[in-house]
Amino acid sequence: MYLELFRASEQAARLLQEAQARAEQQLLAADPPPIELAEKKES
Repeated sequence: MYLELFRASEQAARLLQEAQARAEQQLLAADPPPIELAEKKES
């Protein structure tokens, strides 16, 4: 029983890591707009 739970948790962790890697690759492949910093208002 514990071995089955351990295997399932390992599969879940691997699935999440693979999904994160795919999302990171998609983000890097996209061409996001440049980041612009807002000017600080002085009072």
